[in-house]
Amino acid sequence: MIAIDFGNLCFNVGASEQNILVVAAPKHTFSSLDDFITAAFKFLESDERFYDNWTELYKNRTNLPASDDDLAWMKSRLEEMNRRINILWEPAIQAVNVIPPKWNDITLGLETINEYILYLWSTSA
Repeated sequence: MIAIDFGNLCFNVGASEQNILVVAAPKHTFSSLDDFITAAFKFLESDERFYDNWTELYKNRTNLPASDDDLAWMKSRLEEMNRRINILWEPAIQAVNVIPPKWNDITLGLETINEYILYLWSTSA
């Protein structure tokens, strides 16, 4: 499992208040996307640089299906870093909103052919 935190300085606009946190792991390690999401939150809690009481914050997960618009929005946030960072991953074969989206907090769980990915976007603006 790997966690990567893209802070506000990763975005093309230097004054951005956005943050993207990505956790990824091989699919064969977990029995389901939900099992991966549980493990990803525990993994984040295992290091003080990422600790934010994730398990408690996301204890009432809904894992409702994400729409094509949700995925397009996620990709557009990644594009906002394209002068500094490029990210490529396999197309999603399943995507869920881990909790209902808010204006300042989007959390998606993605399943690709080979990996599970947890994508957390937030802003303080």
